[in-house]
Amino acid sequence: MLYVDGMNGVINHNETIQWLYTLVGSKFRLVVKTALKLLLVFVEYSESNAPHLIQAVCAVDTKRGIKPWSNIMEILEEKDGVDTELLVYAMTLVNKTLSGLPDQDSFYDVVDCT
Repeated sequence: MLYVDGMNGVINHNETIQWLYTLVGSKFRLVVKTALKLLLVFVEYSESNAPHLIQAVCAVDTKRGIKPWSNIMEILEEKDGVDTELLVYAMTLVNKTLSGLPDQDSFYDVVDCT
């Protein structure tokens, strides 16, 4: 995914990002952690990727009939918080995505939807 051609293919194929976001909701911690890491690589690759991730998140959660970012929020709301690494990846993904937004209106649109 780090190669330029591979990343451009992922950027142009939003279904891949939707699939990775869906994996964040898995019951298996290793799958969740790997999906979060890959989404972080995607968002950190270019600031213009943040809107692509937001679009994918909204598409997945709208199909499921729930609020956007629900998979991430479930991780952050866990009461036991045993896996701190998972919490760090989830929060980092949210922060990197929000910092990559082009304007303040987009920022508030995303923050207000959760």
